[in-house]
Amino acid sequence: MSFSTETTRLCRYHGCWRDIVTDAPSPLIGHGVEPNLNLLCDKHASQLTGDLRWLDRSLPDLCEYRINRAYGHKNGGGGQSGTAPAPLREALHDLLYADDDHGYPGLQGTLYEWMRSLKINLPESTPLSDMVRRIADHPKLVEHSSTPVYAELVHSLTRKLRRFLTDDDGETVLYGPCPADKCLGQLSCYADAETAKCPKCGFSMPVALIRAERVKRLLQSEAVRTRGELLDIIKACGMRVNRSTLRSWIHRGQLPQQGEDAYSNPLYRFSDFYRLASGLSEDADVWEIMQVSQNQSKEGDNK
Repeated sequence: MSFSTETTRLCRYHGCWRDIVTDAPSPLIGHGVEPNLNLLCDKHASQLTGDLRWLDRSLPDLCEYRINRAYGHKNGGGGQSGTAPAPLREALHDLLYADDDHGYPGLQGTLYEWMRSLKINLPESTPLSDMVRRIADHPKLVEHSSTPVYAELVHSLTRKLRRFLTDDDGETVLYGPCPADKCLGQLSCYADAETAKCPKCGFSMPVALIRAERVKRLLQSEAVRTRGELLDIIKACGMRVNRSTLRSWIHRGQLPQQGEDAYSNPLYRFSDFYRLASGLSEDADVWEIMQVSQNQSKEGDNK
């Protein structure tokens, strides 16, 4: 009586030592099992699928929106086409289209070479998203001998490209140092997000609470400023106070003078000014601050 046993081979992804079961006995007598011809283990096959899906989803933003902005283009093709791109955007362009210092191609060249090895006959000028979809749809992708090599190259490029979608480009807001113990990261999130997160340790915190704690520190600040500086800072805080209102508070004694600067300009405590502008008291807690902020937001939406 003979017994069939499973056979295995190593994953072909560089540096991986996981086994892939290539041939296993069937639990049903007289029924064979299709051999597994995959060259990637489950982990790296899943990684490849995730990379290709992310590229398919993110390339329109990376290629069109950010590259166009780099060269001063606006939506619709206008703008200053002669404007030199920022160094950060040059790096993005190189990752997508140029060879690196070691002669390795960017994403376009890598995908084009991968397509050629898979016998996908498309020109090098094919949009990157189309290249990604054709590769992802290949019926024998994880069985092809070229896939382990290109899967590693694409993963390296994808990791670098992901950084551009979390970079501060007027869309990501930094909320200061992460409060987690011994963490040196920064809390950040997109401008319209409700929760900020530290990419280093994963600590998260509601944006409303972060802002409320910041306001509480302002209410207790001893910093003094000139009239012009008060108006500039309050504007940066998202509130509007006109000069006539400021003069009125000073005239009525609601905003007492706190000395002068080196040029004999009167100085006023910013916390006093902030309390008048916001309607908050000096001992307001963060929950009261959050409630006032929420009410002000609703009033703004109804105008």
